[in-house]
Amino acid sequence: MNNKDMYNFVLIDKTKCKGGMQDNNSNNNNTNTANEEDKKYEKEIKILTQLFSDSINKEELKKKIINNNGNIELVLKELVQLFIENEVYLSCFITTDIFFFLKQEQKQENIMNIFDNNNKSIKREMEKSEIGEIKPGINLQGYCINEMCLASKAKLPAWINIGFNNITFISDKTSFNCLDCKKETVTSIVKAMFYNSEHSICASGDSISVKDNNYQCSYSIKSGLSYELKANKIKQHAKSIEDLRERSENAMNSIEIKNLVTELQKYEITVVKPPSLKGNERLLEKIQADYGGDFNQAFDIGRFTILCDNPTKLQTAVTVMKKAEQFNLVVSEDKDFFDKKSKTHHRFHNIKLYVPKHDVYIEMQATLKKFTTLEGYTVIENPKLSHSFYEHIRAWKPKNQKEEKLKQPSDETLTKINDIICEWIDEKEIKKIANRYKPHSEIRILKPPQLKGINEEEINSQKDTVLKLTKFVYDQLCKFNPKEMKGQAVYKNIMGEMNPASCADVISILKKSRKQELEEDTTILQALETYIPLQANNYLYIDSDDNEKNDSYDCHQRIINLLVEQKEENKNDQQQQQV
Repeated sequence: MNNKDMYNFVLIDKTKCKGGMQDNNSNNNNTNTANEEDKKYEKEIKILTQLFSDSINKEELKKKIINNNGNIELVLKELVQLFIENEVYLSCFITTDIFFFLKQEQKQENIMNIFDNNNKSIKREMEKSEIGEIKPGINLQGYCINEMCLASKAKLPAWINIGFNNITFISDKTSFNCLDCKKETVTSIVKAMFYNSEHSICASGDSISVKDNNYQCSYSIKSGLSYELKANKIKQHAKSIEDLRERSENAMNSIEIKNLVTELQKYEITVVKPPSLKGNERLLEKIQADYGGDFNQAFDIGRFTILCDNPTKLQTAVTVMKKAEQFNLVVSEDKDFFDKKSKTHHRFHNIKLYVPKHDVYIEMQATLKKFTTLEGYTVIENPKLSHSFYEHIRAWKPKNQKEEKLKQPSDETLTKINDIICEWIDEKEIKKIANRYKPHSEIRILKPPQLKGINEEEINSQKDTVLKLTKFVYDQLCKFNPKEMKGQAVYKNIMGEMNPASCADVISILKKSRKQELEEDTTILQALETYIPLQANNYLYIDSDDNEKNDSYDCHQRIINLLVEQKEENKNDQQQQQV
């Protein structure tokens, strides 16, 4: 704003207000008709008529407002002077309050008008409403034409999720299902959005399709044109596992990734690069189990782990990574499992970056330091427990109904462990679980019968997931001695609500069995009723007046006598042998 504009702004604020006090162009409106003047100052006339209708007629008020160009301040002064002259008294505070209210209201309107006129770049952004949400693959946005549909009445655009597919349509002639009214009445498609996919789009008349793999791309759809859209899940483009390993390693050491890592470290964010890529044997096992042998679906061969001190740092890290284009990288997939639970309830934000130079995708996984189980960086007791447990059940495909029943609670146990580690449940709830913890040294868990007579080597050589899982859980219960609250809560979840068999259970069972046997044996029961327990001491009994009837029994003396008799018998036996 230049000095001239600023001067005009200040001048208007002080002396002119939109809406009746004084309009900018009022001096140029002398040729307007009376009706136009009435309409122009309708609000001011109405208010003043209500205030002074008993003292002055409406037509006279109109003339005064018009003559003063809508300036209520001047009209009020004139009216007050008139009333004083005619000895008509008004309540001063009412007049002042009304004037102040009008002045403030019109001043605010005038300032907004000035901003509208002189600051075209300053505009309040209106909230845009729409129906549905964006999901991976193809998303089309259009308008429903069903008159009975709420989205149609409100003229709200609706998203139609096509997913990973190939479709051809004419923007204003193809009907899609409306999410609101559930009818195929969305005909006017205005936008196409591709999310987390490798995609292409081509309009009639175009010789070449537009191809991209950015995680979020939006295209305007023109009426009357025919469009062909294709969307596929992002995949690696390697020819073999060895090729994939080589591309991944080169990309992780590339200048593009190094520059991104350097940028993240400027914000005191820890970036952990794996010391080496996953071995072929483990990689093949994971690819076979998770992707049916398709190695081009593997993205975590070389994964960077981004560790942050707090959620704000995490948000900063994600923001930096989403600006990867400045490092000649492409953000191709964005999955937020930090605020929304993943399948295993592990808490992280996962971003896949495409490195064009090496035609490969690299995975960046961001989380908080207090949630990570990464060795050397974690603050969690027994950090390998969660990951090892996951590895045991990840590739487990139940062979029968019995295994299926065991698989489900195993999956639930894993999510409960991660609920504690990643704090999906609050500290109060974690503490309640930890309070029920009892260590192995106290309850002495018994070894499962499946593990008796078999060593670890034999267990590992068998393709028996149940047996391996049994061995893993037993070892954890026996060897894991947590000291912290989280660790104790995790231990309790592994043990479950039904404690495994322990020495304490055996002792309790034997006591109950003995009691039951005694109750069922009449002879023993009668003997117990007449049984008089004897007191045995390891010192000499001295008779006194307390035992005048001489009915006590001196156990100490009895033992001494037995020993003497035994000694004499041994001596006689030796003499007989000599003879």
